[in-house]
Amino acid sequence: MDRLEAMRMLLAVIDAGSISAGSRKLNAPLPSVSRKVAELERHLGANLIVRTSRNLQLTDAGRDYVDAARKIMADLEEAERRASGEYQTPRGVLTITMPIEYGSRYVLPVALSFMDKYPEVSLNLLSLDRMVDLVSE
Repeated sequence: MDRLEAMRMLLAVIDAGSISAGSRKLNAPLPSVSRKVAELERHLGANLIVRTSRNLQLTDAGRDYVDAARKIMADLEEAERRASGEYQTPRGVLTITMPIEYGSRYVLPVALSFMDKYPEVSLNLLSLDRMVDLVSE
């Protein structure tokens, strides 16, 4: 049994609220999802969810397992991002606000070399001689 796949299916079922909704979310056949969750429960020797015709309820063991599975899946995604180099090259938008005189004298020369070194970062420089409300502006 692929436990990571079973965890992923269990989390989709729990997040969606039912096995059928989880199977739609995963674009997987309903019997496959139901079987994987049942296999996981057999492997663990514990019931994780109580199935009724209207909804699912996590057991105490299920709550603990789902919490641990979420952490494992998050750690796995983080490891994959690191391995793919996502964190090695800075990307995105950097906005800097500064007084006009300070910006032209000190920040602009550094900003130009920064842009050469990190071409995947968009740099927005805002030179103002007033207080700036960063949230609203």
